[in-house]
Amino acid sequence: MSGRERETSRWLGAYFRQQRLSLGAATLLMAARAGVLVLLPWPLKLIVDSVILDRRLAPALSRVLPDPSLHRIGLLDALGAALLLLGALDALLSYAGSRLFLDAAQRIAFAIRRDFFAHLQRLPLAFHRRHMSGELISRIGEDVRAMQDFIVSAGIDLIPHLLTIAAILAVMLAMNWRYGLMTLAVAPALAVTAHRFASRIRTASRRVRQREGGLWGATQEVLGNVQLVQSLAREDMEDRRFAERAGDALEAGMRANRIQAGFAPTMNFIVASATGLIVWYGTELVLRGRLTAGDLLVFLAYLRGIATPARQLAKAGRIFGRAAVALERLDEYRAESPLIADRADASTPPACGGHVELRGVSFGYHASEFAVSDISFELTRGKTLALVGATGSGKSTLGALIARFYDPGLGRILLDGRDIRDIRLRWLRTQIALIPQEPQLFHAPVWQNIAYGREGACREESIQAAEAAGVAEILSRLPSGYDTIVSERGLSLSGGQRQCVAIARAMLSDAAVVVLDEPSSSVDALTEQRLMQALRRLARNRAALLIAHRLETVVSADLILVLDRGRIVQRGNHSQLLSQAGAYRDLWQACQSREVGGSLRLVVS
Repeated sequence: MSGRERETSRWLGAYFRQQRLSLGAATLLMAARAGVLVLLPWPLKLIVDSVILDRRLAPALSRVLPDPSLHRIGLLDALGAALLLLGALDALLSYAGSRLFLDAAQRIAFAIRRDFFAHLQRLPLAFHRRHMSGELISRIGEDVRAMQDFIVSAGIDLIPHLLTIAAILAVMLAMNWRYGLMTLAVAPALAVTAHRFASRIRTASRRVRQREGGLWGATQEVLGNVQLVQSLAREDMEDRRFAERAGDALEAGMRANRIQAGFAPTMNFIVASATGLIVWYGTELVLRGRLTAGDLLVFLAYLRGIATPARQLAKAGRIFGRAAVALERLDEYRAESPLIADRADASTPPACGGHVELRGVSFGYHASEFAVSDISFELTRGKTLALVGATGSGKSTLGALIARFYDPGLGRILLDGRDIRDIRLRWLRTQIALIPQEPQLFHAPVWQNIAYGREGACREESIQAAEAAGVAEILSRLPSGYDTIVSERGLSLSGGQRQCVAIARAMLSDAAVVVLDEPSSSVDALTEQRLMQALRRLARNRAALLIAHRLETVVSADLILVLDRGRIVQRGNHSQLLSQAGAYRDLWQACQSREVGGSLRLVVS
């Protein structure tokens, strides 16, 4: 077993051990059921041999059953009652065992899904940018469901039948070992056939899951960008792309179906051929007096007992194949480890002063090049530091580094004099409020989206935060005020309204540091004015890092850093930077020219 397989067995086994009592009890019940299934043919044997053919009962049975020569109808009644009792016991054990297996499988699936979701949440942003969310959802949903189906099928179908086969083998060999071996000779042929089909089904199922995962990932991406699709009239193109992907999934599914459909007939043919041979030979033994008719009936019933697991395996082959593929897919993502995690000696400071310092920080998304190089600055409470520069100059990267979405390759980032890698990540993130260019909102009332800023916050606290931030007027004008339900990804709100929610959320979080990434880039002039007032309220008594393209938003910043290709090329306030030649003055003049040109075009039109 390889190291990867041992690790898979370890984490999967941990979930099974959590349910060991239920699984153990269910297995015992199914073992008892196997014993009942072994006994089921014996009343029929005695009815044929002793009631119909008037054979004497074995000495052990004659002490508990009526003598057939004297009480034939009484014996028939007793054996009929035994058949009913065994049938009822089989049904009861089957129900109890199945119920326990179903419940245990449900709990195991819940635990795997819960832990897998938690694991995905903590994987780095780079991982989530590489994978479509629809594919991740497919693994949380469909793949975990496949594991649950496997547990149920193994417990309800496979375990009792395998135990039955073991008991049948022992009884048949005890009755007539030559005939027993001949009857059981069919087992190797069934095992080899099942193994070959299982391998082919697993390969086909893997292809199906890959095609379906890609299909749902692409589908969610298109539906998530439906406004873009409609605005560019690309519905027909997306119809064709969906049909192509769905066609690939259909073809893979039909191939898996062909393999699955061939499994059961092949197994049945082997069983039917063996049955014919065994019936012929068994009948000859009965005619020779070496077997009774009842014995032949028991052997035929046991042969059926061997064939039933084979048919169940044929039925469950697709389930096992899908489960094997699902386990591979789950294991693939479980092998991913969070790049950003707490050090063993990380601790939680008693308070946050909001003093952030970067010392010679360099970082690159790829090993071959740095996105920012040798960055040093200080950010203190009550002050606003602005980062400006062309697109791709590294502004947003610095914000992400301060929030510790990434760790610098070189240099250090300090919070109140401590390296942020020595601070517990959960606490650190609660002290830094990030307002991105496109705020993320949930499908929930506005007040709940604000309350997300602090665990346990109530509706009244959310409204108070909006009032403190100065955005209450805008949010209260929504159709249902703070109870307005926000659509998925916040598309039912305007850009300014989404920013208002994000600002109120940051205010509620009471973080000591705020990072404002292009907070007013997609709003009109009047809304921008109101947002800037709200942002100034938010930044008051906090350390504020403002990332901006529009230089009008940084005029009042205490310090402005100008970035170019990941390096700081200028420092100073607005007046100082305008008074000297350089990138800032060039950017300012370019912004003013664009505004004048836009105003002239507006007047002409």
